[in-house]
Amino acid sequence: MTAIKTVAFVEPSFYGVSFARVAFEQGHKVISIVSSTENPQKYGYEVIYHDLIVADIRDEESLYQAIVSSPYANQLDALIPATDYASHVTAKVAERIGLRGVPYEAALKSRNKDLAREAYAEHQVPSAKFKKVRTYEDALAAAEEIGFPIVLKPTNCASSQNVYFINNTIELKHAIDAISAFKVTYMDFKVRDEYLIEEYLDGPEFSVELFVKDGEPIFSAVTEKLTSPLPYFVEILHTLPTSVHVEHEDHIVRTAVDALRAIGIVNGPSHVEVKLTSTGPRIIEVNGRPGGDNISSDLLVQAFGVDIFEATVNYYLNHPINIQKRFNRAASIAYVTADREGIFDGIEGFADLEQHTNVIRAQLTAAEGDLVSEAKSSDDRLGYFITVGNTPQEAKELALALKETLTVVYHQHETVSAAG
Repeated sequence: MTAIKTVAFVEPSFYGVSFARVAFEQGHKVISIVSSTENPQKYGYEVIYHDLIVADIRDEESLYQAIVSSPYANQLDALIPATDYASHVTAKVAERIGLRGVPYEAALKSRNKDLAREAYAEHQVPSAKFKKVRTYEDALAAAEEIGFPIVLKPTNCASSQNVYFINNTIELKHAIDAISAFKVTYMDFKVRDEYLIEEYLDGPEFSVELFVKDGEPIFSAVTEKLTSPLPYFVEILHTLPTSVHVEHEDHIVRTAVDALRAIGIVNGPSHVEVKLTSTGPRIIEVNGRPGGDNISSDLLVQAFGVDIFEATVNYYLNHPINIQKRFNRAASIAYVTADREGIFDGIEGFADLEQHTNVIRAQLTAAEGDLVSEAKSSDDRLGYFITVGNTPQEAKELALALKETLTVVYHQHETVSAAG
């Protein structure tokens, strides 16, 4: 047991709850800094923190003042962002109070896709052609320069929210109208009124789970992704390690590390999304934290016995980091989606999944009575289950086969296959 430290997390939510859980289980004093006292219950971590501080986590000065006016002024041993949206603000405050973390400029670039794309271009890291736009006229000019099909996306959002695949000017006009009306995202973070028009990158998609030290990876793993059919980009299956294109793994990892260096992340965890195009790996985006979507909290643990959240807490505390693989297996997570709008009743066959010896967990995220629809972002998924296998192919094929057995049930017993 190491000495007890005081570790503060800024707005634990989604993947960030795993940070608080690890620090709590390590015996540290866990301080949660939140925008609402209701958030521990909302995000399911009521029993894994010791104290709560309320601040406007969107505002650097509010976060700083909340800390320095609390009983923990000059007492914190680590300040860790536990939501993407507050990562750059947290980095800035950590610098002000002299704590370790991702450099502010790097956090700012990873939070804003336009700044990241500029950094990739400056450092010759392969990425997508892009233009920053505000209006339809800007977007039309960018599309004509880049060439259809294109992708329109916000510069500072996540979870594939308001990301559009666009084939022509009519679709572009509709998409610009829709994205212009998207003003606020999670936790009332403001959506910037600047957007990206990007070249559409064709090819299989991967993420790279990394832990770097002085710019070099001390751990890496490539995750295979399946996404929903176009025009959406919702991730519906992850397999770790990848079952395909293994001969390109080294090239994918090297490209991801180059992207990290380009934006200034040289220490700590990261999750980098990459497409393997006909011209090689090209960067989609970089995040200076462990991967979400249960990749870090479950797949890395099941496949390799690696707890990257534990390593991350130790990194922020400047403790020794042990992130070696303990074994070599594989795991997949499959997400269930609807393919039309309806009132959700449940998923036939879902309750039986955990009886399978190679299914470690199945969880619904939609509730009976919810209005559900075809998944346009990660928020629209209905539930998930996790499979394990001795090989990536085994874990992936089991997940796909089990998904075929499920049926989404709507009110009045309307049914839709869950296999889409």
